Amino acid sequence: MSMRQISRAHRAAAAVTAAAALTFALAACGSDGDKPEKSTTAGQSSAPDNGGAVDKGQSGDPGSANALPDKVIATLNGTKGIELDITAAVRDSGGFVTVQGNLRNTTGEDFFETAAWRGSELEISQAVGGGSLAGATLVDSKEKKRYYVLRDTENRPLVTTLGSVKAKSTVPVFMQFPAPPETVNQVLFSLPTFQAVTLRLGSE
Repeated sequence: MSMRQISRAHRAAAAVTAAAALTFALAACGSDGDKPEKSTTAGQSSAPDNGGAVDKGQSGDPGSANALPDKVIATLNGTKGIELDITAAVRDSGGFVTVQGNLRNTTGEDFFETAAWRGSELEISQAVGGGSLAGATLVDSKEKKRYYVLRDTENRPLVTTLGSVKAKSTVPVFMQFPAPPETVNQVLFSLPTFQAVTLRLGSE
């Protein structure tokens, strides 16, 4: 499925399902590293067709992300030989940002520690139950806001869910966020256990 098809599908679903997208206002920069203040914004979306975590699966909705190995725009190093290649960070007209990429297990052993990627929020843990990329965030330093992934009305995050990454395998993944203002053209992307990276936002 192409990026344009993904965006159209999510926009169509957004017309009938409201998802709550939390944002956190970042505190003014300083040497003491103050924590951001909480605020909220609203977003609209719907859940992928997977309905939750996948048993022994490689992605929550395989049709929602395509591997694009020749278009890597950033590589994040994780733990135990896991790497994340970001292949797209695209703003669409529906008010979303979709980040796509490929999770790669560079080792000869299956990787099962995917639960860390979903973050520490209890509501998401209860809604998904297994591993997912729900802990991903975008930070808009210009507007001083942090964006979490969109969710559906049952608190299921609009991201790939997966229970493991098999040895020497590549898994296409996606994450969807509310879009920052049009004047913002780059954001800081982070995912638990991976290094953070600045991404330039494209358009469909």
